[in-house]
Amino acid sequence: MDSSHANGFKGDDLYSQLDQCDHVQLVARKDLVGFVCMALDKASTLNAPLTTLLEKQLGALRTKDSYFIPEFPTTMPKLVTGFFINSRNVEQVEEVLHPELQRIISNIEMPRLLPMKYQYVHVRRGDYVTSDPTYGLIGANHYRRFIREDLPLVVGTDDVSSAASLIADLNPDFVFSPSDSTAWQALKMMALAESLVLANSTLSWWGGFLASNRGKTVYSPSPFYRGDFKNDDVLQYKKFTKVDSRFL
Repeated sequence: MDSSHANGFKGDDLYSQLDQCDHVQLVARKDLVGFVCMALDKASTLNAPLTTLLEKQLGALRTKDSYFIPEFPTTMPKLVTGFFINSRNVEQVEEVLHPELQRIISNIEMPRLLPMKYQYVHVRRGDYVTSDPTYGLIGANHYRRFIREDLPLVVGTDDVSSAASLIADLNPDFVFSPSDSTAWQALKMMALAESLVLANSTLSWWGGFLASNRGKTVYSPSPFYRGDFKNDDVLQYKKFTKVDSRFL
């Protein structure tokens, strides 16, 4: 697993629990590998076929698009990287993934006491602010449509500063950011919500995966990324409720 790219949460928290999974053989943080990945990404823009060949020689299995389904090698790769939110890939192994993720989050402590029942809205900002044409920033008018009056509102975000006006507009009862919650705690809060409104992010997708498998309503933006209607279907898990995206 490649844990070299910064995820916006405390340290490398998402990778801290993966050694508890029966199907993960090695988890390591290697900053040098991260630099190599960035170099390969840059090389790919100049010569994609040559870069792919080089990655195979290095024993790397890499996906650069969240909707791309890779051709798995005949030998065990030394490095696997990707977005990991392709529903076709996930649904092939969900009977393994779901119980392992459930086991992990059952041992994660909540960052603070929350009501027994609540709704959760996830807001993705951070580097999306500078890459808005690619991913798209979801606005407050998107979230407002699905907020229930009968449940306390919890908002989780990776960037309180960039999301400040949206948070003020939604007027939540609780706000969580990387300064007071880990990625695993965010996943657990999403998983236990009665209703969940996703951002167009990987962390959000997996929170939705866990919540929807509890039979809870999960609203997923469609298209998941701004203007990407062609590949939207593979980013929508079968138990999500697709809703029209409203980007800023």
